[in-house]
Parts: sequence; C-alpha cells; structure tokens
Amino acid sequence: MRKSSARVPTSKSDLTTRLPDLPDLEFPVAPDFVSRLRHLEAQVIMRRCAKNMPWRSMLPGTKERRSAQKIPVEFVL
Repeated sequence: MRKSSARVPTSKSDLTTRLPDLPDLEFPVAPDFVSRLRHLEAQVIMRRCAKNMPWRSMLPGTKERRSAQKIPVEFVL
C-alpha cells in the first residue's frame, strides 16, 4: 500500500475552496406517511432486560456513574 500525496485541508476556508459546486438536494415529502412502531410484548422486553442488565452493570465506571446520579433527598408521595 502506498501513501496518498493529497494534502489534507487545514482550515474551513481551505476546505470550502476545494469542494466542487454541489446541487441543492430536495427530499421528497410524503404528507400521508405514518410511522408504525414495532410492538413488543412486555414479557419480551423483560427477558431482554434480564439478559442485558448483568453485563451492562459490569461496564467500567458504571457503579461510580450510578452513585453520582442518585437523588440525595428522600421523599414520600
């Protein structure tokens, strides 16, 4: 593999002067589009949580971050 001899732009003005003129893009608009979310049953979500929580809680810094996010005041609703 050989190294590229192209110079890397060092400033924003240098970068914009080297770009070709690009056309303005128009994205299609679909006013009748309705996004349908995939429904998952509660038991499926609970199984996923039970499977993922042990390894997520073992990530580095998790205990420190969680203890820093605790609410310092207790209250009764």
